[in-house]
Amino acid sequence: MSNRPRLILAAAAALAIVMASEPVLARGGAANLMNSPGYQRRLQESRQQLAAPPPAPFVAEPRGDHRPKAKRHRHHHAR
Repeated sequence: MSNRPRLILAAAAALAIVMASEPVLARGGAANLMNSPGYQRRLQESRQQLAAPPPAPFVAEPRGDHRPKAKRHRHHHAR
């Protein structure tokens, strides 16, 4: 086999390896991490939180009668 076909074969093999590993890299981790029990448990918890309805906003009860403060008069003193 001459150099040229061997080079093309090596390039094709390298390209195939890169293309096959791309989905693993896109998911953000190795396969053993994705299948770990801790990861799967946390994934299930987060999915349950997303499925639950959001909590209702807090509404404060109105207070009884609210009277404004009496305004104090400013006294101007003559010099």
